[in-house]
Amino acid sequence: MIEWIIQTLATLAASISTDNPAGLASVFALTVSAEIGIPLPFVLDTILFFTTYTMGAPSLPVFLTVLMLLAGRITGMSIIYWASRSLGSRFIGWLGRRSKSLQANLEQFQNKLGRWTIPVIVIARLTPGLTQISSVAAGTMCIRYYQVILAILFSSMIYDGTLIILGTLARLGFEDVRPEYSVWIVIGFVATMAAILLVVYLIRRAKLT
Repeated sequence: MIEWIIQTLATLAASISTDNPAGLASVFALTVSAEIGIPLPFVLDTILFFTTYTMGAPSLPVFLTVLMLLAGRITGMSIIYWASRSLGSRFIGWLGRRSKSLQANLEQFQNKLGRWTIPVIVIARLTPGLTQISSVAAGTMCIRYYQVILAILFSSMIYDGTLIILGTLARLGFEDVRPEYSVWIVIGFVATMAAILLVVYLIRRAKLT
């Protein structure tokens, strides 16, 4: 099982190149799916982290991965943004029927949007569970499209930059680790991300109660 995970990650990292459009398209499609709300916990994070760890930050695979992530986020956000902007209250009503908590989070987020539109959206996109809500709120409130694009750019710089730094530190700190043990570095990374996600969830839940 461990060897299969190692091989899969290594193959994925090696497939991200200009010579393999299918690999790049896969990263793009996964990002669009995650952006519109299909749960893919830690998949994209692990892809960027592992690519940086194996290839190094100043490399073409890392650049292409970041580019596909950014393009996928903009595409996925645009789908939600224009759907919510066009349908308005009908779209919110449909979301409300799917999840009462989602509707409550949406109303709470809409109240925060004001003068500091871009920073609020950036913070929301960096908060687990609020990515799609920020896109819906921006669309229904007719926030200017370029402002949402800027928010995606800033949040991507912060989030992806952090993952690249972590991947670089792992590369420098574990450069003598044999390839068959590198999967434990990835497992440690996923466990850390899961712990952070759990803490954020508990904090948000405490604020809502």
